[in-house]
Amino acid sequence: MVSEALLDFGLTRLELEVPAVESPVAVPLAFELDGERYETDLYIEPVPALELYLIHHTHLDIGYTHVQDEVERLQWAHLEEALALGAASDSLPEEAGFVWHPEGAWAIESYLATRPAPRREALLDGIRRGWIHVDGLYANLLTGLATGEALFRTLQPARRITEQAGVPLRSAMFSDIPGMSWGVVPTLAQAGVRYLSLGPNRGHRIGSFLDTWADRPFWWESPSGRERVLTWVHGGGYSIFHTGLGYEHLEKRLDEELILAYADTLAARGWPHGIAGVRYNIGSDNGPPDSTLSATVAAWNERHVTPRIVIASVTQLFEALEARAGDDLPVVRGDLTGYWEDGAASSARETAMARRSAESLVQTEALAAMTGARLAADELDAAWREVLLFLEHTWGSWNSVSEPEAEFTISQWERKKEFAESAVAQSDRLRSRVLGPASTGEAAGAPPPAIEVLNSTQWERTDVVLLPAVESGSIEGLVDASGSEVTTQRLSDGSLAFEAAAIPPWSGIRYRVRAGGDSGAESAARAGSPEAGVRIDNGRVRVVLDPQSGGIASLQVLPDGRELVPAGEVMDEYLYVPGRDPAAVEAGGPASVRLADSGPLVWTAIVTRQAPGTEDGLETRVRLFAGSDRVEITPRFDKTMTYDPEAVLLRLPVAIEPGETVVSGPFGAWRVGTEQAPGANHNYATLERWVDLHDEADGLQFLSVDIPGIQLGSIGTDATVAGWREAS
Repeated sequence: MVSEALLDFGLTRLELEVPAVESPVAVPLAFELDGERYETDLYIEPVPALELYLIHHTHLDIGYTHVQDEVERLQWAHLEEALALGAASDSLPEEAGFVWHPEGAWAIESYLATRPAPRREALLDGIRRGWIHVDGLYANLLTGLATGEALFRTLQPARRITEQAGVPLRSAMFSDIPGMSWGVVPTLAQAGVRYLSLGPNRGHRIGSFLDTWADRPFWWESPSGRERVLTWVHGGGYSIFHTGLGYEHLEKRLDEELILAYADTLAARGWPHGIAGVRYNIGSDNGPPDSTLSATVAAWNERHVTPRIVIASVTQLFEALEARAGDDLPVVRGDLTGYWEDGAASSARETAMARRSAESLVQTEALAAMTGARLAADELDAAWREVLLFLEHTWGSWNSVSEPEAEFTISQWERKKEFAESAVAQSDRLRSRVLGPASTGEAAGAPPPAIEVLNSTQWERTDVVLLPAVESGSIEGLVDASGSEVTTQRLSDGSLAFEAAAIPPWSGIRYRVRAGGDSGAESAARAGSPEAGVRIDNGRVRVVLDPQSGGIASLQVLPDGRELVPAGEVMDEYLYVPGRDPAAVEAGGPASVRLADSGPLVWTAIVTRQAPGTEDGLETRVRLFAGSDRVEITPRFDKTMTYDPEAVLLRLPVAIEPGETVVSGPFGAWRVGTEQAPGANHNYATLERWVDLHDEADGLQFLSVDIPGIQLGSIGTDATVAGWREAS
């Protein structure tokens, strides 16, 4: 073979056709330069045949590159362009037929809800033809912050869309975020989704996730062991073809060198499957469809024997893999504990609002079923949409760290915050509709004639009920259905406590109100009376507060008196780390402790202490309730504004060792260490509702809605200093 080319100074690239070989072959190579002939041997190695399935998609990052509403319009434009590219590719070979993945159902749902009928039908037709592939998840959520119901809700839009289009829903995409809640597995499987494509970030705070799972597909088994989802962490992540934010005029798209280097990497590993999948997302996050892709792939396949490129859907890729190797792939159990959920601590107030709204919406549906109230499905969907959009993984714009006060940064956060605020407003409105208008009595300020306590759980409940001062100020007492007086207690903050006894599941009990000025027992210790070493004791639990630090010096379970605070330690210790290094940690204090309420239904101690990193210090309310072994700890503080790295922690050492720690998650729970899959985060984790620490004799369960983040052991929030921990 003779080729002629005029060479310029610098690197010149010449392409030569070479035959396929079954064993290494030396091929003579000769060239002439200035009349002198040079000869050498070119060694050709056998190349395994490979079909490379290209998954072309945007990366749905709602608010990172553009303000959230602009991202929505941008994604709508991508959908319309993809429809045109799909139609234009119909005459090309099948493997070059255009397929576009919006990644999440968010933009499809809003497009179908807002566009004129002809455009809506064009999109549905494009879904039927396979030009637009619908995957299961609504958006890329921080799944470690989501409840089971939130995960269930994230599948509903895609289920409705595919049902409307008349196509199956078989796959889900999840991008950028390293790690995923174990509860995703049953959520997907029970919705008929069999395949999960994970395209993580390739370098930013990913721990060992990508190193562990890059192109090592596995069956991910649910906590119950009854469901499995075929899962593939793509070795190139989602961004191997990224070129930067300025992608309006792209010149570099399907990079040949990247394709060949990826194929070489698989060959060097002895890739056994004959097919592989690579994510193709151009430009940057929220990147557009590649208008040249179909023609480029058709031309590639004319020139190359291998790898042969196929533009495919996630479902097509996984079906091909399952057909070839499904029975041979490993089965993996455990939580893939996420690495990015700690970012939610930067918006503690709004995170608590969104999580409480998620809990409230579930209870509101239960109350509606109990009371016979009707809730409109579209209103419930709208409220859940706000919850999901807050839990979506974009917690700041691309320049939020470098330019925290830039107009774009601020406007992005204001829109993000609106999701949480709207979730609260909509969930409150639905709750009010279910419960109906409260009676205001015959005169302004008069109490209602009765109070009904509803039990929306599946078991009988006896517990203390608290009525705020504004609602109970004129209540003198309560009478139950038998005519007996109910024990009440007026607390130091003006609220009224009473015990609701033996309320059946899914039912309620009504208490008749007696109006008047005196509402029974008042707290013996009034607000503002200082005491050193305050003790509160309800006969089941005894708590002693340290007068110096304000922490819990003793927590005993009665009557056996087991001490749950380790010797020399205090529980509920406030810690502040300015900067990244945990060695610089500062403790709170000194403290002032006072007894506010002393039974017979509620015991309350109030702790105020200096707290670095706050504007006015920390106030903590520690409370016990009659007949209950729970200790309610409510910290309140106003964080100091800073753009520097920092950490705020509440430390709770527990005298249980050796013991076991179990963390609740959606549709199950996982044991720390033993039920975390390889590649999971061991520096910190998130809980759905509780974490349980126990030994063979006893234990302690920590429950939290507002604060989802936990750490076990020493402070390891900032891995740039603490390093990523391995399983212990």
